[in-house]
Amino acid sequence: MNPIDTPEWADNPRLNTWLATQREAFPAWAAEHGGGWDFTTDSLDRLEALLRSTFATWEDANDAADGPLLSLAAWYVGETLLRPYGARWRCVPTPPDPELPVGGQPILIIPLETMTEQELAALEKEEARGDDPRPYVEPISEILSLFAVGPDHRLRDALEWFDDFEEWRREVRA
Repeated sequence: MNPIDTPEWADNPRLNTWLATQREAFPAWAAEHGGGWDFTTDSLDRLEALLRSTFATWEDANDAADGPLLSLAAWYVGETLLRPYGARWRCVPTPPDPELPVGGQPILIIPLETMTEQELAALEKEEARGDDPRPYVEPISEILSLFAVGPDHRLRDALEWFDDFEEWRREVRA
């Protein structure tokens, strides 16, 4: 079993505190940034415009990655992905070693418990080949990618991974 699929990754103080902090801060953040934040794909474009107007470089954004603007932006991206696709938040329960180049930030994945027996059997075959078709997204990395990849990278690009997975699911069920 992949550690991300363990109960420890789904329910732990690091994740629960981070989620609660973002939920609590969201109403004020939304009001400060113009309101109308409805967790739709189009709102990801508004968020992207806000971020691009706030940060000029990857270094600027990376320096602010743990700050309130980007933490809440990461939560918003995640919430926008989990609502239509059934993704769930996961996070490593203990802080990662700061010497390792490992994110350790909250991520989204389609949890095993939402999959049918048929999908789980197909997933097991994929994993035997070294693949896991489930999309997983670390929202803060998606945000930072806006500045590392360039203007052609969009926040809404993360939706494609979930759309591809939905297509995989349809093919498995067919």
